[in-house]
Amino acid sequence: MFKIFFACSVFSYTLILLSPTSFAQNTDIVILKNGDKVTGEIKYMKVGILNLSTDDMGTIDIEWDKIRTSSTTNFYEVELVDGRVYFGSIEQSDYGGMLVVKGVTINNNLFMKYIVSMNRIKESFWDILDGYVKLGFSYTKANEIGQLSLGGDAKYRTKINYSELILNSVITTTADQPTSRKQDLSFTYQHNFERTWFGTGLANLEENTELGIKLRASIGGGIGNNVIQYEHQYSYVVGGLLFNREWLTDQSEATYNIEGLINAQYQLFKYDHPKASLLTYFYLLPSLTEFGRIRFSYNIQLSWEIFIDFYWDLTLYFDHDNKPHSADASKSDYRIDTSIKYEF
Repeated sequence: MFKIFFACSVFSYTLILLSPTSFAQNTDIVILKNGDKVTGEIKYMKVGILNLSTDDMGTIDIEWDKIRTSSTTNFYEVELVDGRVYFGSIEQSDYGGMLVVKGVTINNNLFMKYIVSMNRIKESFWDILDGYVKLGFSYTKANEIGQLSLGGDAKYRTKINYSELILNSVITTTADQPTSRKQDLSFTYQHNFERTWFGTGLANLEENTELGIKLRASIGGGIGNNVIQYEHQYSYVVGGLLFNREWLTDQSEATYNIEGLINAQYQLFKYDHPKASLLTYFYLLPSLTEFGRIRFSYNIQLSWEIFIDFYWDLTLYFDHDNKPHSADASKSDYRIDTSIKYEF
């Protein structure tokens, strides 16, 4: 199983490394409140930070509340705090504290303080792709415990759709115990409706030897809502159904399950240098085919910037199954690991 995940990760990282470089002209203009003018290419604005690529200073981050106005002929998706989305180029407004989103048929004057994100609309797959890769390793000589962790995340966003592929793998070896493995590969698709609502579908492959899971394949979906959209924080909730098939470590026959899906996620950002972020989420999965069985998964991740695009990552996860099917499996599994993460 590990070989499959390792091959997927190597393939994904190779594609990232071979991605072409964008050669867009740096003609966008950003004017700060102190009167300074910076010319470059606006990559995006999110969590209160405008990311700008310049010829002389490289890629820089500018706090959104320090900007008086900006303009660009490129096409952007501009989202407000209440979930409304506008598409068009960006022009300076005649009114203070506002921007003009110039659409195909109409121009919209928007208050800058209500804008939560700006995403460049591009045709190239590689221009839209972003994410991270991370790697961690530890070894304790006294008890001969070694742990290897690796992970990756790739996100692809268009006007109304959002896709994300996540890989996580943690391998733990000890001198007198079998090797423990927790690995998962998940794909999430999101289609945005009006305002803050969206539909989502997900597929997941998971291995957790501590819980007696040789392989769990899941597919499902639901309806979600972005309940918080501010400069420094973001949160959503999802409700739906999940269908899975489980192969256990001590049984030859697979079992089928239908579960309710309750998912919530919260993110908190600090964009003063050094940048930092806190991501936490949980899945609550009550079984509909086996009355009384409830699975619960919780994850919290702290990222702290070491230098540009490189982060120290601390992750805690906790998985619980109150009625595991494997006779020798634990009901709970938890682990803390650290790694170095590169964001692209």
